[in-house]
Parts: sequence; C-alpha cells; structure tokens
Amino acid sequence: MPPPLNFARRDLQKRYPAIRSLWQINKYLWMTLGFLLVYTVVAEAQGLVRVSMAQAWMLFILALTSAATRTILAWRKAGVLSDTMARVFTAVDVFLVALGIHFTGGLESDLWLVYFVVIIFELMFATLPQKRLVIFSVCFAYVCATLPTQLAVLPPVQTFPAYLRILASRLFFLILVGSLSRRISRNALDHDRELSLLREQMATSEERARIAREVHDGLGHSLVSVILRLELCQRLLKRAPDEADTLLREEIVSLRSAWNESRDLAFHLHPWEKQTTTESLPDTLRHHLSRFAERTGVNAKLTVEEPLRPLAPDAILGLIRIVQEALTNAAKHAQATRIEVTLLSSPTSPFLHCTITDDGVGFDPAAHPAGLGLETMRQRAEALGGGVHYTSSAGDGVRIEVRLPG
Repeated sequence: MPPPLNFARRDLQKRYPAIRSLWQINKYLWMTLGFLLVYTVVAEAQGLVRVSMAQAWMLFILALTSAATRTILAWRKAGVLSDTMARVFTAVDVFLVALGIHFTGGLESDLWLVYFVVIIFELMFATLPQKRLVIFSVCFAYVCATLPTQLAVLPPVQTFPAYLRILASRLFFLILVGSLSRRISRNALDHDRELSLLREQMATSEERARIAREVHDGLGHSLVSVILRLELCQRLLKRAPDEADTLLREEIVSLRSAWNESRDLAFHLHPWEKQTTTESLPDTLRHHLSRFAERTGVNAKLTVEEPLRPLAPDAILGLIRIVQEALTNAAKHAQATRIEVTLLSSPTSPFLHCTITDDGVGFDPAAHPAGLGLETMRQRAEALGGGVHYTSSAGDGVRIEVRLPG
C-alpha cells in the first residue's frame, strides 16, 4: 500500500489543474480590485470622492468581500457556481460599480471602464438569456449612476446635450463589447463541442482499430486453427475414428473459447452507452458488471458514493470503455475471482474518481511495464483531461485509479 505522502502528492496533482484554472479566471478580478484600491486613494487626493473616506473604504471592503466569497465558493465547487449564485454575484458587482461611479464624479468618473471587466468576466460562462440581462443591467446601472449627479450638481457637470452625447457613446461601446463577448463565448462553446466530437470520433476510431487487431490476432487465428484441425479430423474419420473423436472434443472447447471471445467483442461494441448520463451511469455500469459476471463467472460489484460530479458525454463513454478494458484484463490475464468498482466525487476535487480493484495474481510493475490494456486506459483518460494510476504486486491483485474532470 502506498504511503500517505504519495496519496497527498497525488491529491495535489489532481487539484493543481483546478487551482491553475481558477487562478486564470479570478486573477483579472483581483487585478481590478488592485486598480480600484489605487484609484480610490488618487480620487480622494484629487477631491473627486463625494462621500467620506470611511464610506469609500466601506464600499471597497464590500467589493473585496464579494470577490473573496466568489473565489472561495468557486474553489470549493471546482469553479462551477449555480445559476442562482452566479446571478447574485453579477447583480452585486453591477451595483457596487454603479455606487463607485456615483460617488467618484458620475459622468466624470473613470470607474465606468470597470464595466468592461464585469461584462467580459460574466459573459464568459453565462447562458444567452443571462448575457442579455447582464448587458441591460450594466447599461441601466450606468444611467442610474450618472443621471442623478448630472441633475443634482449645480452648475451641471456637463450641459444636458453633452451629457447625452457622452452617455450614448459610452453605452454604445458597452453594448458593443458585450455583443463581441457573446460572440467570442459562443465561438468558444462551438469549438469545445467540435473538439469533444473529434475526441469521440478519435476514440471510436482507436476502439475499432483495437478490436480489428483482436479479431485478426485472436479470434481470427483461433478460427483458422479450428478449421485446419476439423479438416484433419475429416480425413481421420474413416482411418482413425478414435483420434478423430479426440480432435472433435478438443475443437469443441476451442470453439466455445472463440464464442466467448466474440461475445467480449460484442460487449465492447454495444452502442447504447452513448445515451448514458451521469445520473444513469451507475445503472449502466451495474448492467455491464452483471453481464460480465454471467459470462465469466467472476464476482463483480459496484459501489457508488453519491452525489457524483457531472461528466461530459465523451467522458462518460470514455469511463465506461476504461471499466470494460479493466474487466477484460482482470478476467483474461489476472485470473481474478472478484472485482470491485467504486465511483465517488470529492467536494474539494474537480474530478470524478473511479477505482477498479481485483484479487488476481497481480504483477510487479518494475519487472513488467504496463501492457496494452493499461496503456490504452491511460491514453483514453489523458485525452479527456484526466489520468490513470495503478498499483500492483505479485499475488496481490491490481488497483486502478481513474480520474476524469467534471
């Protein structure tokens, strides 16, 4: 069993992509807060702040609290916030920026530029109706932040026609940036879908190539051998019936073995997993394990620790194929009598974890590197952004740990 330090190291490796991804997204938010800190000090020195410095700092602390809360929740939920929570944070951001604009000169405030950050940041992940709502909310909030200052300050900051001209030009560019952000976000989504489809097609092509090799090298050779021996048996029927009978008995066993191998191939080619969702994944795997147990006599068990982190369709199919490959390896090479598959998700990890353990003969990884089956599993998981780790020792079975991003 690996020491606890190895488990801690592997857990850090699993979490590192999530930490890096979270930082790539939130660093712009914290850079903006750093700018606002400097701007507040400069605006106070130039007399642009129309409230007390204590009130200005209170507003900045509210913005800091909102950003910290968002970051912590995103970290705990692997970067995925619920729609309701995302809308709440968006409304808070829009409101706080509007207050900052109002308290630092209205139309004269440079803080309206922060709305570009808000629009781009929020529209990266929002749905289409939410994107439209964000753009409308920003424009409405900016009008509300500048119009009272324009009407209340005597003499006016700008003549009203000049105010309308400046306001209209700024709203135009806010809407334009919002539209461009929507287009970029949609293009990125389409790109992700095409990439997912391409990965699925590549996985299907690799699966077909692997099965073709198995048919040629395994089933094909077995059937050719049976045909040759049956032809020999045909010639021996009259001269040596006892020898012919012995050959027939042997070939019946070979044909049954070939039949079982063909059922294994059909098992891998079954098409209905493509309709599997994360919610139905346990039932799909239980069905697979049940069919596997009936065919091989190996006791196969599934344990699920819910709730499971949602997986993309190509990741679900990839996980099913990995489990299938592990089952086939355990039955063919490990001489296992019992296999246990476990599914679980951790609130602090962005991955869904699957563990396949058998009680077979095992092997020494140092003396015998990973075979084709384990290498295929590793490549499939890495193509989906995950990974495979296995441990084994002679006489102690094999433990395969699979992680796929949710």
